[in-house]
Amino acid sequence: MKLFFTILLLSWVSFSRAQKINGMVTNESGEALPFSSITVKGTSKGTSANNQAKFSFTLTPGKYIIVCQSIGYETQEKQIENKTDIEINFTLKRLDFSLNEVVIKTGAEDPAYEIIRQAIRKRSYYLNEVKAFKADLYGKDLIKLRSLPKRILGKKIKDADRKDMGLDSAGKGIIYLSESQSVLYRQLPEKFKLEVNSSRVSGSNSFGFTFPAVISLYNNNVQVFSEKLNPRGFISPIADGALNYYRYKFLGTFWENGNAINSIRVIPRRKYEPLFNGIINIEDGEWRIHSFDLWLTKTAQLQLLDSLQVKQLYLPVSNATWMVKNQVIHFSLKQLGIDITGNFLTVYNDYEIKEKFDRKFFDRIVIKYDTAVNKKTTDYWDSVRPVPLEPEELQDYYIKDSIFRRAQDSVLTSSSIDSLKKRQGRFKPQDIFLKGISRTHYSLQHPYSYRIEPFIPSL
Repeated sequence: MKLFFTILLLSWVSFSRAQKINGMVTNESGEALPFSSITVKGTSKGTSANNQAKFSFTLTPGKYIIVCQSIGYETQEKQIENKTDIEINFTLKRLDFSLNEVVIKTGAEDPAYEIIRQAIRKRSYYLNEVKAFKADLYGKDLIKLRSLPKRILGKKIKDADRKDMGLDSAGKGIIYLSESQSVLYRQLPEKFKLEVNSSRVSGSNSFGFTFPAVISLYNNNVQVFSEKLNPRGFISPIADGALNYYRYKFLGTFWENGNAINSIRVIPRRKYEPLFNGIINIEDGEWRIHSFDLWLTKTAQLQLLDSLQVKQLYLPVSNATWMVKNQVIHFSLKQLGIDITGNFLTVYNDYEIKEKFDRKFFDRIVIKYDTAVNKKTTDYWDSVRPVPLEPEELQDYYIKDSIFRRAQDSVLTSSSIDSLKKRQGRFKPQDIFLKGISRTHYSLQHPYSYRIEPFIPSL
């Protein structure tokens, strides 16, 4: 009898084990569609494709409808029954906008303006619609150099420093890569809490995690990352006074699950004002945001960066409520011969809409880290990561983590610690102006590092 139950239990575990679903998203020309959204229909579960348009996630055995979306393309659905790991690929068609019912006469107002007026009227409602919610978050931050000169402000960059940064001879390579799995709690008006369950940084044992950028066009004034990019913020295309700042062009209507979605081009009326440029899609009748792909450049008073792109895709988490599913922020910068670019991807899963949390739930702790937050294994990350790593990311983790482990092993003796302290040299006050200060406190029990950015380049 004991043997029978053991076999039964093993059979059940084998049967119920989550299966891997993976694939790729392309258009009809075979071109990759990066950061496309893949969801399980009728749920808020899903993932995002990576920069190479490849995706991977797990599902328990069963029948599902998988939905694939990409801004500017028709939504595609595929029914699957997964008993083992399977591969499904999506080929999306460009949107064929319906313009048959709209005839714009010479001198008449573009129909986009009335759609935007309706969205402005509903802006405040959707801003305050969800009183509280909980959601699982996966975040991946990637920053890489496309070019690094031999000298910056006359200061030569040593080959050893380039090697430590993981750059090739042309100055190309990833300089920062991190991932995190966390749970976000939010309650109106401005209560937040984040529980970080796991986090990793390539070549480091630090947390490397910052609070996710919560970007909402339902705010009149939109902050992106921090006030450093623009102290005033940026004016939303559906802000109360948006018609004074933007021009709009109706591109057409497409249909999704029986809902008509209006696609509108957003155009700043004047240069050098904090305004977006791009596409916003608004559901007809309900006048809520379906998705958007918007840009900021130097002509929009963008500071520090040359360009910044924000893409968001919403999905229904109930019959009446839509929430952000995927968000991608892409930036680029060229200064002093340095060419740098980066992507910040956030995937939201398993929304739970609430009226409110317990009165004592929100306290002084805004970010809470699990005790084993930075101690997860590679196998753990491979099992929970909803967005597959790209080849260069896999290589970056492998090389830098290996180097870091060897460096950690080398500081396990007192003699090596003394040697490392001597090699580090003494603190030089003038370094703070040009080189910056990177110091490590070598210790058997409590090693730590800190960095002070150079004053002149930062300025």
